[in-house]
Amino acid sequence: MRIINIVSHSEKQTVALAKKLAPSFKRGDFISLSGSLGSGKTVFVRGLAGALKIDEAEVSSPSFTFVNEYPGEIPLYHFDLYRIKAPSELYEIGWDEYLGREGLVVVEWGEKAAEMLPARYYRIDFKIISENEREINMSLVEQ
Repeated sequence: MRIINIVSHSEKQTVALAKKLAPSFKRGDFISLSGSLGSGKTVFVRGLAGALKIDEAEVSSPSFTFVNEYPGEIPLYHFDLYRIKAPSELYEIGWDEYLGREGLVVVEWGEKAAEMLPARYYRIDFKIISENEREINMSLVEQ
């Protein structure tokens, strides 16, 4: 089910979209972000962090650590699966434990763990249109 389909014309608009959507998400929600390198996934996470009263400047892509944890009233668990070779690697970092936590789990390159995603999650796809424009499609997936 498609919920949102918009075009962002700047990083600032992508951050603003994330901040506007943030109140819609609740503790325990899972968000899978898909899109090519540089399409705005981490920028979107910065906006979510800001809305959760987490310093946006602290948010970086956890490409080498797989997950960054940002404490707050609602904790943010930010995964980046770009470098995983097999979904089984997720067991080594406590994937199942994160799915049971009371924070917001956001996963860049979530499609790399398709068979390990929860039964209900938000999927947000980012597509580069031009240097500054991104098409952003969000849907709710219920399996």
